[in-house]
Amino acid sequence: MKYYIQRGANEYGPYTLGDLQRYVAQGNILLGDLTRSEGMTDWIPVSQVIGNIPIPVPATAGQGVGGSLQGSSAYGAAAAPAMAAGPVPPDFHWALVLLITVLTCGIFHSVWIIVEAAWIRKIKPQSKGLLLVILGIATTYGIQFVNGFITAMNTNEPNPLAGLLVLAGAIVGAILLLVGVFTMRSDLEDYYNSVEPVNLRLSGVMTFFFSVYYFQYHFSRIAKWKKTGVLDPQN
Repeated sequence: MKYYIQRGANEYGPYTLGDLQRYVAQGNILLGDLTRSEGMTDWIPVSQVIGNIPIPVPATAGQGVGGSLQGSSAYGAAAAPAMAAGPVPPDFHWALVLLITVLTCGIFHSVWIIVEAAWIRKIKPQSKGLLLVILGIATTYGIQFVNGFITAMNTNEPNPLAGLLVLAGAIVGAILLLVGVFTMRSDLEDYYNSVEPVNLRLSGVMTFFFSVYYFQYHFSRIAKWKKTGVLDPQN
């Protein structure tokens, strides 16, 4: 008998009873997830199907989805889960993002964080990260533009408030951007530990200092898993 798993609006499967036991043991399917067999119309918790059937202990290395070998299930290196039906993240090497950012004097940094936030909004429509990031960038550049305009209109009389205006705009913009990237971090961890559980854990320090490149490293890592079934250990 084959079983299907429901996560939110997504449906995965079919899986055999042995598959369910194995994925529950690996933590990729939760006992509270909903399931139904091919002949059922109502969804019931996985726990009702597993019941008292012993759950096999997963080996440190075994056969993965589609025949791929899986690695250790230790922290940050969980075996690739069975369910990988979600969208593929932007697959662009973080070093290239950094290089283009340098070549464009930082402009690409702002562009790519918006791209990343927009993609997170795709997997979590309720995410506020994109709005906060756009507001942060708009505030930073907007204040600079306004200051430049004011300065141009008052060439004969230096404006003592110009410096304070730019500083205030930079602080407000930085705060909005920082809240935005940490919102993105939270949304990514939530999605990749529930809908597509890959045991994603994102460092707060790395998010603070290297948000764009750090996110992109994990996007590329997850994109590779989507394409090959192999999930590299997270560093």
